[in-house]
Amino acid sequence: MVRGHNLDNRWVVPYNPYLLKRYNCHINFEICSSITAVKYLYKYIYKGHDRVAINIRDEGSPSTVDEIKNFRDALWVSAPEAIWRIYSFKLSKIYPSVVPIHVHLPNKQLVTYCKNKDLRCLLDEDNLSHTMLTEFFKRNLYDNNARNMLYREFPENYVWDEKARHWHERKNKRAVGRVVAVSASEGERYYLRLLLSHVRGPTSFNDLLMVDGNSCSSFRDSAIKRGLIENDNAIFLCLQEATLYEMPFILRRLFATLLAFCEPVDVGLLWKTFFKPMSEDFLCHISLSQEECVSATLVDIKCFLESMGKTIDDYDLPSISFVVNSSQIPRDILEEMAIITPTEDVQSINSLNLEQKNAFEKIISSVNSAKHVAFFIDGPGGTGKTFLYRAILAHIRSRKDIAIATATSDVAASLLPGGRTAHSRFKIPLEVNHSSVCGIRKQSGLSQLIQLAKLIIWDEAPMSKRLAIEALDRTLQDIMENNLPFGGKVMVFGGDFRQVLPVVRKARRTQLVDACLVRSYLWPNMEKIILKENMRAKKDQDFCSFLLQIGDGVGSETEKNIIQIPKEMLVPYIEENLSKEMLINVIFPKLDELSEDPIYITERALLSTRNSYVDELNDTIINKFPGIAIVYHSFDNAVDENNTNYQSEILNAMTPNGLPPYKLILKNNCPVMLLRNLDPANGLCNGTRLICQSFQKNVIHAKITSGQYVGREVLLPRIPMFPAENDGFPFKFKRKQFPIRLSFAMTINKAQGQTIPYVGIYLPENVFSHGQLYVALSRGISKSTTKVLIKPNSECTIPGCTKNVVFREIYEDMN
Repeated sequence: MVRGHNLDNRWVVPYNPYLLKRYNCHINFEICSSITAVKYLYKYIYKGHDRVAINIRDEGSPSTVDEIKNFRDALWVSAPEAIWRIYSFKLSKIYPSVVPIHVHLPNKQLVTYCKNKDLRCLLDEDNLSHTMLTEFFKRNLYDNNARNMLYREFPENYVWDEKARHWHERKNKRAVGRVVAVSASEGERYYLRLLLSHVRGPTSFNDLLMVDGNSCSSFRDSAIKRGLIENDNAIFLCLQEATLYEMPFILRRLFATLLAFCEPVDVGLLWKTFFKPMSEDFLCHISLSQEECVSATLVDIKCFLESMGKTIDDYDLPSISFVVNSSQIPRDILEEMAIITPTEDVQSINSLNLEQKNAFEKIISSVNSAKHVAFFIDGPGGTGKTFLYRAILAHIRSRKDIAIATATSDVAASLLPGGRTAHSRFKIPLEVNHSSVCGIRKQSGLSQLIQLAKLIIWDEAPMSKRLAIEALDRTLQDIMENNLPFGGKVMVFGGDFRQVLPVVRKARRTQLVDACLVRSYLWPNMEKIILKENMRAKKDQDFCSFLLQIGDGVGSETEKNIIQIPKEMLVPYIEENLSKEMLINVIFPKLDELSEDPIYITERALLSTRNSYVDELNDTIINKFPGIAIVYHSFDNAVDENNTNYQSEILNAMTPNGLPPYKLILKNNCPVMLLRNLDPANGLCNGTRLICQSFQKNVIHAKITSGQYVGREVLLPRIPMFPAENDGFPFKFKRKQFPIRLSFAMTINKAQGQTIPYVGIYLPENVFSHGQLYVALSRGISKSTTKVLIKPNSECTIPGCTKNVVFREIYEDMN
């Protein structure tokens, strides 16, 4: 027992007490009892001659360097290696064998011949100029199987005969191809290599130059038109394509997005070129002069930039000489006052159940009396916390008062009218410590908004870190100029400690400690309101009881927290691909017929534990989805201080967390999820779900399908994105791609806060974090519409059983 927790050998690095004491230093100690020990020792014996000698002498003393002696002294060969070399045995081998394949421009191949050979005989040899690349083209002319392969995939099925200089079918051991590295400074050869890495079955160099029936003048031009490299005027082309939609308001927002995220070089030229299509709605008004139209357009762009955290003064744009509908009220307050309260939210006050109504009356009473109190609304998933928040927000806003709605997760925030993530709304630093404060200037519009707010809601608070909540507490006290908790504001925190905890890149112990700190801060110091009645699954009480057992970590059949999923919820595991197809067909039946119905698409989703499994499911469904596939390749760059030349396929193979894939496959009416906060005030925040409407090479037309902005049409450009700094890359990685990914399937963590009427849960491995299984299951509304596919493993050998991870320490003293 250490500080109240059981520790065993899993928490301790293997060591030997005798060695530690004798040498007074840390020495890892491990018993080598497996075949891997042989490999470990082999690598060290044969990795090379690594003896090093150091000679220290006075600076003034004469020195004679005997390079031969130094070389022989440094050379150390063990007895086994000496025997191996004497008998010419292979010291090592690679399996599968790697075949280097070469790239050359037309008629620039290397030709080898004997210097004493007659030139007339050389000219008669047909195969002298044959190379791996030219013979690859020839094979594709008549071999249908070869025509489906990339150049680098060719050695997997064909063998290069150096003597005959042609490819023949492989019948022996497997091999992989590696296209020789080519630097971007080599120009056309680099672009040829890029084309060969993406175009399947080309039959000639000219074939690689053909794009959409037109012949390109160079390999670079062909790569640009195929979307494999970025065009120099990509931003110009993006706006040019967007003008085809003839929607000035949306075009102005796109223009602001490009300014804020894409760093265009010549902003003035873009403004002059696209001013007319961006201001068509203003130009139609006879009462407005040309100068007034310019100012009105600039004011609109200014508002969009400010909502994206930018200012129009940072860009080379004309000054606003005539302000239309000018107001001295800060933009933050105007945006909050402009939030439309849905009629159903106002009417929902009459639909609250008894628990929700009591909570509603307590909170509204505190607001009316300006009582300094903080509430914590605790309730399992589906008990109507979001329904209650919306009713409270509707009541306060209907009186023309201000209520600020936030949530820890982006998805939960999008479910609240005017909702923003807490980090975005309060400018909470990403890296917080015990003295951190929010980045809100006391004279700013946001500070004035907070002063006017009657109520602040923070949903999914248990997902945040305690230091973030403390930073907000300090900031509100500073803004309100008092020492009351949260500056005396009426605060409503909400969430469920059964659900996913703060995500940390550390051990389970650290995650548990963080969660307990949040609990100790929120739970004792606030007025508790507990919701128990499950409204989401109200019609299936058995399902409600089962969910509570999962969330509380009870009902396990063994000490390892193995639980049995009800039989009616299971999709039988037969074979991996077949079982996945069954799960997809259960959740997305009649996909061909109903693919154009947005309601059908948005009320269904598959959930899994990791991004890799989610990507597999999305790839499978998009191939089944009707329509013509549109493929967008990202433009990847590595900024490396050591000037290392990272090949494009290495960068393309990376998909860091939070970034879209290199190869983005989309179809009309397919669902996608936004991966960046482009314009949170107007519905474009991380986690927003959209339906693709149409595609251009540099812009995507989509429609929002979740949150208060349902039905709003938006234009999405490619933007540069970077992974988190702690993702472990040895260089700065940049990917320019549309900031979306398919959302037929999503991770369990991403689904937290949502209601999904038809949900499928794919578990190829056990859940690994507290509350994951509970979050996944509680998204559904009944046993009949919630399906689970479990792949058997060593821990769960019984069909239909899986592991449920619950940190019971979090629940201590909560009753």
